[in-house]
Amino acid sequence: MNYKISKPFAMQSPSHPTLARLSALPVTALLALTVTVSACAAGPKAAPASVTHHCKPQETVGFSCELQDRRVLSLCGSPDFDQFKGEAKDNPGYAYVAIGTKQGQVQFTYPPNPEDYKKHMYFWVSISAWPHMFVATDKGSFLHFSLDASDMSPENAPEGWPLSAIKSGSLCARRINRDHIDSYMAQMINKADWERSRNKSTGQ
Repeated sequence: MNYKISKPFAMQSPSHPTLARLSALPVTALLALTVTVSACAAGPKAAPASVTHHCKPQETVGFSCELQDRRVLSLCGSPDFDQFKGEAKDNPGYAYVAIGTKQGQVQFTYPPNPEDYKKHMYFWVSISAWPHMFVATDKGSFLHFSLDASDMSPENAPEGWPLSAIKSGSLCARRINRDHIDSYMAQMINKADWERSRNKSTGQ
């Protein structure tokens, strides 16, 4: 009786057409295919979480909200900015406004030098004892914050800022963080002192 000894399995050419095609691929192509299959198996990547403010991790978040155009606006201050115990004019910290995307990209900040905030931000108390804070350019105030509202004057905004595309009136579509707005506003110099300082600097 004659027995036919077949070749070991590892030495045989794949009989399945797909395996035959794969065996003809170079090693680098097979590795790339493996990576691709693994990535598909892992599923789609999760979308990045939306930010709630544009202040740096160590900074004070005075206020933050989502604008009508879905961007995020934040009032930021130096660490412990709102905890300073002296007069507002002597606060050694800094403050600024930031606007950016919900994915965390900061697009606009004001003033250009946050240490100059006293030239651009001031505090005012109405006859009804309601506190208000304003952010201003040389043209006038363009942002206004109080305990229960925020609005803007786009015509006074810094050049290039996106506020002109937002409808006049309410600034925020949704509030995100206002836990420290009271103590943040209290660190601003009052309107009368701000105006005197401004008039002196312009020679009026």
